[in-house]
Amino acid sequence: MTKLTRHMIGLLAGAVALPGATIGITSAQSVAPADQSEIQSIIRMQVDAFLADNSSTAFSFAAPSIKNMFGSDERFMSMVRQQYPQVFRPQSFEFGRLKSSPTGPVQEAYITGPAGKDWLAVYTLEQQADGSWKISGCYIVPDNGAKV
Repeated sequence: MTKLTRHMIGLLAGAVALPGATIGITSAQSVAPADQSEIQSIIRMQVDAFLADNSSTAFSFAAPSIKNMFGSDERFMSMVRQQYPQVFRPQSFEFGRLKSSPTGPVQEAYITGPAGKDWLAVYTLEQQADGSWKISGCYIVPDNGAKV
């Protein structure tokens, strides 16, 4: 595991509860319906950009902290290709629960990866000054079959 990957996981660990844990996560009632729709749309558009090998579009949905971490769309795309093949080339992609956390919305997605294995992707998002949402992280764990 690279230092950058460990750093990204560390950033997410404080904000995201893993399946079976509920620390720091509340229901999605505090996320407005319009925001719920936009959040899912942004994640879907980023996955579509990965599928189309469009690094600049995929990178455009990343939060400023992620953009600063990678510096370029090519470096970002290379990391996703290597570290997140489930997101880079999913066979299927289905949204799960949207939750609120102290640091912002947390969107779950159920993914079947390129090798046919099921995964749970947990996306964190942050709202920008202009009101738009950007993806601030993604943590992936094997799906234990507990879709809700």
